[in-house]
Amino acid sequence: MFNKGFPQDRKISYNGMLWLLAAQFVVMLPLAFYLPFWLIPVMLFSTIWRIRVMQGHLTQPRNITKLVFTSLGIVGLALSGIPLVSLDMMASLLLLGFAYKTIEVIQQRDGMVVIFTGFVLVGVTFLYSQSMFTALYGFLSLLILTTAMIAIHKNKSSVAFKSKKMAFMSSFRPAIIMLLLCLPLMILLFMVAPRFTPLWTMSLPGGHAKTGITDRMTPGDIAKLSQSDELAFRVKFLNGKPKQSELYWRGLILQHFDGATWTQFKEDLDSEAVRQRLEKPVIDIVSRLQLKGSNRQYEVIYEKSSQPWLFSLTPVIDVKGNATLGSDFRVMANHDLFEPLLLTMTSLPEAVRDIELLPSVRQSALQLPEKGNIKTHQLAEQLLASSSSQQDYIQKVLNRYKQQEFYYTLRPPKLNRTDSIDEFMINHKKGFCAHYAGSFVYMMRAAGIPARVVAGYQGGEWNESGNYLAVHQYDAHAWTEVWLKDKGWVRIDPTAMVAPERIEKSLEFAMKSEGSFLQGKFFSSAKYKWLNSLRKKFDSGQYAWRRFVLGYDSDAQSSLMKKIFGEISLLKMAMIMAGIFIVVILFWSVLLGIGKKHHHEAQEHRLYRRFCDLFTKWGMEREVSQTAGEFSELAIAHSPHLKHEISAFTDTYNQICYTDSDENTKDLLVKQLKNLLKKIRNN
Repeated sequence: MFNKGFPQDRKISYNGMLWLLAAQFVVMLPLAFYLPFWLIPVMLFSTIWRIRVMQGHLTQPRNITKLVFTSLGIVGLALSGIPLVSLDMMASLLLLGFAYKTIEVIQQRDGMVVIFTGFVLVGVTFLYSQSMFTALYGFLSLLILTTAMIAIHKNKSSVAFKSKKMAFMSSFRPAIIMLLLCLPLMILLFMVAPRFTPLWTMSLPGGHAKTGITDRMTPGDIAKLSQSDELAFRVKFLNGKPKQSELYWRGLILQHFDGATWTQFKEDLDSEAVRQRLEKPVIDIVSRLQLKGSNRQYEVIYEKSSQPWLFSLTPVIDVKGNATLGSDFRVMANHDLFEPLLLTMTSLPEAVRDIELLPSVRQSALQLPEKGNIKTHQLAEQLLASSSSQQDYIQKVLNRYKQQEFYYTLRPPKLNRTDSIDEFMINHKKGFCAHYAGSFVYMMRAAGIPARVVAGYQGGEWNESGNYLAVHQYDAHAWTEVWLKDKGWVRIDPTAMVAPERIEKSLEFAMKSEGSFLQGKFFSSAKYKWLNSLRKKFDSGQYAWRRFVLGYDSDAQSSLMKKIFGEISLLKMAMIMAGIFIVVILFWSVLLGIGKKHHHEAQEHRLYRRFCDLFTKWGMEREVSQTAGEFSELAIAHSPHLKHEISAFTDTYNQICYTDSDENTKDLLVKQLKNLLKKIRNN
């Protein structure tokens, strides 16, 4: 049944096979970054085998050989550590079959199976990445696949490989035209097709996301994160950009300390459990604020991180998008981020948070381990005894960082787990923001002042080309919040006492003398000033792609339709879509000449007709009864100076018409006919 429409003698030509192999390689290449890389060598092995078969050096593999290869591939996937029931495993199996199919491709039906599978795999690629480059590469993949589809349907050629240039273009040009004709419809479908909620979803494994700040902090962790130049998120301010020193992108609240690591809670909760514990109605959260000052409105596009933690200027009083507010004034995504997320938020930075502190929150903000760090406890008691107020005590602790030989470094020494605060505060005095934030909160709690560590990002890089702020992983930062009577939660950044340039300028500027900024990134464009302009322009293009293409959701679509057509009903929307499709079909009909009566004339006959028309213009008209040879003799008598060209033109025309030539030889003769006609016309 399957073979009925595909006769056995319709074999793929050499040129078609090369296009098919090229299409397979192009489709597989981007997926190798997410799936087992050894699938690419499997593809290359299959390709070499196929080429050797085409050249007559190998034979088609037997069934037992195919079975062995298939078994080895499945064993390889089993040993790759991919979960059995996962998108990665399904995509890997599809990719393995796609690669192995190369070995047995002979007939056109085999080639069509490969091409249709390739179209599916192009779509699978977008499950892993939706960047602008992925879209451009996807278009290239579609172009190569379409070219291969055209090429495998051409007749088998006997011409040597070195003369395939014309055959290449004859397949490539129609593919370009086909895709360009589809482009208007694709754009229209993107703009007006309704966006329905999917019937089912499948999350990508977290390993494919660029994980940023985690839900725990051990001194040194953020220092490692600060060696990454990966993008965390982009921000476009809608009512004025704040100062660099005001850009504290608050994310996680770390309250529990076990002597070495700061975590959100004593219990080890997953992201969903944290969300359920903290999620509160916006009205309840805003009611705990004393509103004052001007607000900040901004759009944020978060990169995928496999986590739900979002970062914002606090406190947020309104959020539009797939996110919720937490009871500790944080913002959380409703799902782990396996794709970019666009939010619009309004913050009120000068608002007072929690004038009255709940007993449970106070207890969490005063928690300390029962053992360890005795010297820091004693230091806190001494400073508290000599202080006139809580504010005076806080200032003395901050002055200690500033006046003593504390050093800000991305290369902190390793600390003992049980007495990490003592080793930092008393002995080493060298650390990164996590050391200063953790030790400061410890000192506050030791004096009975509620305090907590905040993990997020500070600062960002302003992009003049796109008029937005880009925040990278190297902007990761930790600071503190202290609760004071009549003031609520107050942000205090002890790092500013040691390295104020980190807050006012950037991490790169703060680490200039140490030379440790992105020291492990030899090819990072962020390290080279001469690349800044090019890098920012490229990033601006990526931002526009994220904002206007990936951010074009149902709300954006509805807003655009209302702006163009006014209030839209279901009937009106259906009529609009029907009208658009009619316009597109009419456009295609005019462009392709559909409906016209076509008289298909071979190219050689068309050229000969032009040859005759040329002599008619010169005063010598060909009779209908005259053969090409007879007219040639008259034409030579009329224009003896063109004797050689006229004879060659007529001989070439007769050779095309009356000699059985293959397609490539005929193409060469037609090209020769064009050149001769051009010479005759010019003389």
